[in-house]
Amino acid sequence: MLETLYLYIVEYLRLLTEIPFNSVERFYFVYLLTFVGFAYLAYRRYYRTRRSFLAWLFPKAIYLHRSARTDYAIYLINLFIAPLTGFFGVALNSYATLMIAQALVGLNGGSALIEGPWNDAVSLAFILGFTLAADLAVYVVHRLHHQSDILWPLHALHHSAEVMTPVTLFRKHPLWNVSANLLSALFTGIFQGMFVFLFYGTPDYAILLGINTIYAVFNFFASNLRHSHVWLSWGRPLSYLFISPAMHQIHHDPQRMRKNYGEVFAIWDWMFGTLYIPDEREKFAIGLPEGNPHRTVARAYWVPVVEFVKALGRKLRLPG
Repeated sequence: MLETLYLYIVEYLRLLTEIPFNSVERFYFVYLLTFVGFAYLAYRRYYRTRRSFLAWLFPKAIYLHRSARTDYAIYLINLFIAPLTGFFGVALNSYATLMIAQALVGLNGGSALIEGPWNDAVSLAFILGFTLAADLAVYVVHRLHHQSDILWPLHALHHSAEVMTPVTLFRKHPLWNVSANLLSALFTGIFQGMFVFLFYGTPDYAILLGINTIYAVFNFFASNLRHSHVWLSWGRPLSYLFISPAMHQIHHDPQRMRKNYGEVFAIWDWMFGTLYIPDEREKFAIGLPEGNPHRTVARAYWVPVVEFVKALGRKLRLPG
């Protein structure tokens, strides 16, 4: 047992050292460089200050704030247990893909509609379709956690941040990660199952590379500014298509938490009436309207569980 734990810790430390060199990770060194680069554009465009650029970008009042230190701890802890919280989503995605594909094939007399190797057009359709399905899943999962009394306690931890740094992205309860991964996996699994039925064949590694490329472009274009004090807007009309860092920061305003649920694409917010596009730089508070019950690392983990159980109990309570 101790030997297994030791090996797990060694592997964990190895993964930590590889994060800056892994293009899948949010803290890949290229994305950190573009974080600084786009921040500099915002600094020149929106801000009038005598502070040096680096002092303005990395203020001690934010990066050493108690809330930020809690973020750092949650990030390291959640990364340590990520194999456990991520397993269920991967399993459900595979199961949903297989079940949907088998059901549709059975209804079609035992065959897919089109069989054979995927050509470039089919591969491109899969890449774009998967990205849209995954992003729609993020929108639905995010909105559901805001509007469900039962699920909200699991997501409230994220919104309890009193300051924001790029690490605030990972200020999430493990149960939120499990529930979000399961719901997202169901969406993408259904899409994959339907697509495999429509175009049964053998996709190659280039397809996964294409999906990763789309998200790499998203990360390249200032995704790390979304959780920061740096205002950067894409302006109109791009903001009808893509969520800018400023649009996500507005989502952390206690008065507008039900706006801008999207991650990459703004089209879902536009379609479903939750889009808010700022026309100029805005100043607003961030955090929960009722205060912060997650001020320590311990409370960040146990308060959401307690509130989740209470909310579930209220829903299940029988009349009388």
